[in-house]
Order: sequence, then C-alpha cells, then structure tokens
Amino acid sequence: MIEQAVILAAGRGTRLGPLTQDRPKSMLPVLGQPIAAHVLGTMADAGVRRFVIVVGQDDGGMRAYFERAALPGVEIRFAVQARATGTVDALTLAAPHLDGPFLLSSVDNLTSAAHVRRLISRFAAGPDAIAALSLLPASPEQIQRSAGVVIAGDWITAIEEKPEQPPSPWAAIMIYAFSHDYLDYLGRVPVSSRGEREIVSGIQAALAEGRRVSYVTTDRRLHLTRERDLLEINVTLLRENGELHVHSDLPASVQLLAPARIDPEVSVGIGARLGPNVYLESGAIVGAGASVANSLILAGGAVAPGETCDGMIVAGSTRVVVAAPETE
Repeated sequence: MIEQAVILAAGRGTRLGPLTQDRPKSMLPVLGQPIAAHVLGTMADAGVRRFVIVVGQDDGGMRAYFERAALPGVEIRFAVQARATGTVDALTLAAPHLDGPFLLSSVDNLTSAAHVRRLISRFAAGPDAIAALSLLPASPEQIQRSAGVVIAGDWITAIEEKPEQPPSPWAAIMIYAFSHDYLDYLGRVPVSSRGEREIVSGIQAALAEGRRVSYVTTDRRLHLTRERDLLEINVTLLRENGELHVHSDLPASVQLLAPARIDPEVSVGIGARLGPNVYLESGAIVGAGASVANSLILAGGAVAPGETCDGMIVAGSTRVVVAAPETE
C-alpha cells in the first residue's frame, strides 16, 4: 500500500494570466477549496496519509490553509522550490521526506479517488516495476504538450516529454506511482532543451536500463492550465453534484437556479438571479437585479447592479470572457 505522496505546487501559473496575479495556481478556488486541497483530498480518499507539498517562495497562504483545514490522520510537510527549475529538482527537494513507494502528482491535475486506487493496485501488482503511470487518450496536439508513450501489452517501453511526433494515442499525465529507488535516477537527468530537468527523462532512463513501467488508463482528467479551465472545472463539478450550496445569507428576492455554490461572506443584492453553473467565492459581490450564469465571481470581483454576466470569470478588477460551457 502506498501511503506517501508528493504534490508539485511551486509553479505560479503564468498562463492563467490575471487569475494568478495575487495568488499562485495551487490556491485558485474549486468550489470552496484551493485546487491543491482537491488534489490532496482525492489521494487521501484513496488511503494516502503522508504528503509532501513542494511550494514556491510565495505559497499563497497554503500552509495557513492546511493548518485550518487539516484532515484527520493526515500529515503534511512542505518543501520550498525557490526557482522553477523543473520537476526533477522539485522532487529532489521532497526526497528526504520519503521512505518508501510514493505517488507523484502535479497540482493542476484533478482525477478521482477510484483512479488513484487503481493506480496504487496496478503498482502493487508488479513488484519488479519501478513505476506505474496514468494514461489518457489524447489528440496529437495534446500529447505534444504533455508526454507520449510506447506501449507493449501491459507495459510501457518508452516515454518522451512533449514529442514532436506522438508515438501512440496516449498521453501520460502526472499522476504517477514510483518505487523509492526511482529517486536514484534523479541525479542523472540532464537539462532538457526546454531548460528544465524533467521527471519523464528519469522514467526513460530507468526503461533504458531494463526497469519495468506499468500503467492504468483513465478517460477523465480535469486540467488547469488556461483561464477558461478554471471555469470548466468548477462547472463540471457543479453539474456532477447538481445541487445548490448556499453558505451566505441572501435576500429572499434572489432567484437561485441549480447547480450553484455561494461561499460564506458573499454579498448579493435584491432581485439578483444566480445560476445555473455559478460559483461565488468568499468576498464576491453581485449587485441588485444582476444576472449571473455560467460564471465564476472570485474574491474581490463585483457584478454591477442590473448587469448580465454569462460565461465570465470576474476576479478583482479583471474580467475574463470565456465561452460559456456547453449545456448537457
């Protein structure tokens, strides 16, 4: 049983534009929790009890968050990656805290506890394997932005980061299980043409020495890389629940349409219409008579009285217009 995990959360998330001006990607909200808490909670649901989170110099309040929202029986340690020099360097910082097999996840990948349990089981079923990887069916363009693999039966025989010519229709996504001795390969990983030392290069080095790497597949992964992804992730999870979750006192004249989540300390004016597919983070403001649908209003964001807001992310003074998520 794998009881340890490393979460890589040091990246700022520059591709998310204004959404990460005042907090790192790891602390962007998904239905009332930072995305980092969702990643950790999923693995905890699968039985993991010890975590190492690799954060940047500015953790965006993550330590304070987990001190307030600690899960029973879960231990969390932190390692600081001062400069973003690659995933190998991040894992190297976490390595002193690891004493057995472990999971490795990036902070921007959301999957299910069922998938994590299958990954752990597949790793346990191959005691001579150095790793078990998560594979997702993907287009060539998607694989060119992640990692491509060559498969032979139940085993992976080669892996390449961001391949120009994807070797199969499968992308490896960073939710991996490793034996402890994978850490021995980290010091051998060279700097890539992208200027980073990458986990995938360590896996390929192990394969080149005859080590075995297994895999499990999934057809679902929620991935936070662009502004619109934050809206899509929240709306996807809202729809799966399908309910109203209201944690602020609202005027009786406010119209609510499920699914929606209203955090505590949200201000909503009389006669406003909220939903469907709406998440209001603590500190959000919606004026009287405004209509909000298919949108996120984050802390400090405000919708003016009488305004219609559809398919948008409002964060502070910033407004990000994205295509409204398709209705089911």
